[in-house]
Amino acid sequence: MQGHDWNDLRYLLALHRAGSLVQAARLLGVNETTVARRLRGLETALGLRLVGRDATRGLLAGETARRLIALAETVERGHAAFAEAAGQATGEISGTVRITAVPVVVNRILIPHLASLQAKHPFLCIDLLPETRNADLTRREADLALRLARPATGGLEVKARRIGTLRYAAYGPAAGGGETWILYDEARAHLPQARWLKTVAATASRLRVSDTETALEAVAAGLGQTLLPRLVADQDPRLGERTGDLPPAPDRPVWLLSAEETPDRPAMAAVKDWLAALPWSE
Repeated sequence: MQGHDWNDLRYLLALHRAGSLVQAARLLGVNETTVARRLRGLETALGLRLVGRDATRGLLAGETARRLIALAETVERGHAAFAEAAGQATGEISGTVRITAVPVVVNRILIPHLASLQAKHPFLCIDLLPETRNADLTRREADLALRLARPATGGLEVKARRIGTLRYAAYGPAAGGGETWILYDEARAHLPQARWLKTVAATASRLRVSDTETALEAVAAGLGQTLLPRLVADQDPRLGERTGDLPPAPDRPVWLLSAEETPDRPAMAAVKDWLAALPWSE
């Protein structure tokens, strides 16, 4: 067995957590070719075949793969602890914390407030992962997750804390018009805002979307009106709140999730405090 590059373990873990080369590349912020090349290098160094050759099957099943993943996660935790200990020696909080949330929360709430966290902790690195799907914290796809519903899966392996409430209202183009309602597709019909929209839409919608970020941009383009979080829509001059004879809009709770086994490192604690202090209910 040759010596291997410890950094290649990041690619092994990403593939394990994401389930495919394409998703692993997205998780790491690189292209698919880079992930495949680094994994081939790791396989050569170890003298083991780890990855399905069709590039979609992910890790091969087997006890060896499971042991390597467990050891790689131990190395990952050790690396994070080393980086944070080095930072603490200089009196600074350092390390990397990965946060996942739906795109509208990442783009319209976290990013506008991120400068305050960076100013307070200049050696802290934040990875933002905008995903419409729920990342699996128990597989370390992220360190922290923000969700707009109480978690229904994860059980005792996931810690959940309610940190706020997103209040919703109907919005249309600020310039007027856009009287038709923009609805959600059938896969999101269970969402509170989707159910509310179905009750007020008198006619069939000409546009359906799968996430709030797309709905907001559709309203701004004059394509209709829809239900949006006040915290987001009130900051966008392209939008105007709709008033009139409308039923009360639903609110969405904001839950902060972390894996039960994840230690509350100083970096994690700092990011949790920052997230909890954001003006969710405004």
